[in-house]
Amino acid sequence: MPLQANVREAASPRMIAPVVVLLASVAACSAMRPADAGTPTICRPGNADAWIGRAASASIVEQARHASGSSTVRVVKPDESTSRNDPRIDRLNLYLDNRALITRTRCG
Repeated sequence: MPLQANVREAASPRMIAPVVVLLASVAACSAMRPADAGTPTICRPGNADAWIGRAASASIVEQARHASGSSTVRVVKPDESTSRNDPRIDRLNLYLDNRALITRTRCG
């Protein structure tokens, strides 16, 4: 009889409820898609024009990216060229001068 009592205690509702909640939570999280999955954001470069003339620090670049609504940003230095083979509607391009100041914004 002691063995049956231990089995009943192990399968008590107090022990099962947390396990069920945990498993349900894990299942729900793994089945959910991120809100923006598969939906690219569209870059609006005019919204980042406020940062023209500013030094392209990491903080300023991130602020400009966020303002433009883009999901990525590319910083283009004066001696760098960009490829027309890789256009992206979700990428903000920030063009810099020799002093690392932002001179123009463009998407692509």
